[in-house]
Amino acid sequence: MSRPTGASSVGCADLAAVEVEPGVERLAARLFYPCKRLALASWLAPVTWLPHFNYARGYVDYLFRFIQKRTLKHHVAQAALTAACYGLGASRVLPVHYQAPVEPGGRQFPVVVFSHGLAGTRNAYSSICIELASQGYVVMALEHSDGSASTARLPQLPAAAASTANGISNGSGGGGGGGHSSGAKGTHPDTTGGGGGGSEWCWYGGLGDKPAQLQKTRHRVAEVEAAYLLLDRLNRGQTEGVRELPAAVASGFRGRLDMARAAVIGHSYGGATAAGAASQLPVFKAAVCLDPWWDCFPEEWPTLHRWANPAPMMVIGSHDWNTPGIDGKLKCGGENQERVLAAAAAGGGGALLVVPRHSSHGSFDDVMLLFGKSMMHLLAVLGIKSSLEPRLAHRINMWSIRHFLDKHLPPPQQQQQQQQPPAAAAAAGAATAGAPIRAGEDQAFRDSFVGENAAILRVCPAAAAAAAAAGATAPEPEMRAAGGGAGGGMMNGQEGSQASARVAAPAGATVQ
Repeated sequence: MSRPTGASSVGCADLAAVEVEPGVERLAARLFYPCKRLALASWLAPVTWLPHFNYARGYVDYLFRFIQKRTLKHHVAQAALTAACYGLGASRVLPVHYQAPVEPGGRQFPVVVFSHGLAGTRNAYSSICIELASQGYVVMALEHSDGSASTARLPQLPAAAASTANGISNGSGGGGGGGHSSGAKGTHPDTTGGGGGGSEWCWYGGLGDKPAQLQKTRHRVAEVEAAYLLLDRLNRGQTEGVRELPAAVASGFRGRLDMARAAVIGHSYGGATAAGAASQLPVFKAAVCLDPWWDCFPEEWPTLHRWANPAPMMVIGSHDWNTPGIDGKLKCGGENQERVLAAAAAGGGGALLVVPRHSSHGSFDDVMLLFGKSMMHLLAVLGIKSSLEPRLAHRINMWSIRHFLDKHLPPPQQQQQQQQPPAAAAAAGAATAGAPIRAGEDQAFRDSFVGENAAILRVCPAAAAAAAAAGATAPEPEMRAAGGGAGGGMMNGQEGSQASARVAAPAGATVQ
């Protein structure tokens, strides 16, 4: 992997936590952050893309789930491919320093929570996370516990709690892998001394039927919120229940995170998760949805009707998911995509849709970027291919993300929030909105190299911003196409706590 372009060196550290908030009993993630320059650290402790054999096993197991009748040849091929996958993944060294001290100085870092797609892991989008960290962001890349990860290394719970962990079972056909491991388990030592326990491996559990899918979406959004709350605790120096993160690293985050400048990013299922979180959680000031899979929302959520949070949203879709198939439909879920864009314009901060020409669903994770040349033929057989050169795809993605966040996150806060009481800090953060999307937002993209490579550029201005510009109230969103293109209840608020920014989903009428 090539070195990031930002001015900061990048550190990374794994962390886990238990009992983060009601409904999320355990959380696992990897932090990417600006770190102190350590010239020899990468040589002394190299960080590889696949840090454990079980990650290779999880990826390959997921691929072979689609073979209905397996023979001995399939089992032999699976074992060989797993070994090859681990060999390649373990040979790719990331340009990061493991558990390095946080970059010294007084500046505060905006934060990003990253949600992976189906069969993803905390490592699957390292290229995006590392680049953002080099630009001064602290990124928490989740490893979801709902069974949607190909494999997840989760903190162990006490036996009594483990039987109902996260309220999601890991049945063979169905609901996911929150609390139980249906495969082998590996034990890892707890390095912080805080909270005890080890960790266990939980394998991909399938999407299940529609009710199970909706439950996964609810749980994923709850984990995104829990990740924000965990970052807020680190910012306050509260490390109770946090595992694996060394005290020397954890202390470096105290007072250094600008929690009023928080964004949520995700790919595929994670892209929809990002929209679901940003549509109703005021702590998030912007959302970036990478080739989202839209058909996963409870019908009553404001994500589909009228956003309850004024966060602007950028969607970077792939060309193949935004081009009608033989049946005339879009793979991303075209009908719901239109509803989400309209809902973001009606009650949120507006929406922007960018579709790079010749891009594919695999143009966002690390696979093509790291293995496109060495595994081109195998990836093509598996349906993982793209006509857009992977390095160009990464440049387009990162320019778009950086431009969007720089423009739409609130300006840096002058007062450090950890000095405020939790309720006051949460209220202040919720009151600081990101800049809304306005008509003509696509022009900067057109004027850059992104415009030269874009198949679709479409702006859906925030209705409130459009009304303010017109000097009148305009409840319906204005939507402007540019450059052509293809035609259960939510979480309840907790008064006077860090979670006070939650909102309940209003009924709302569908925006056509």
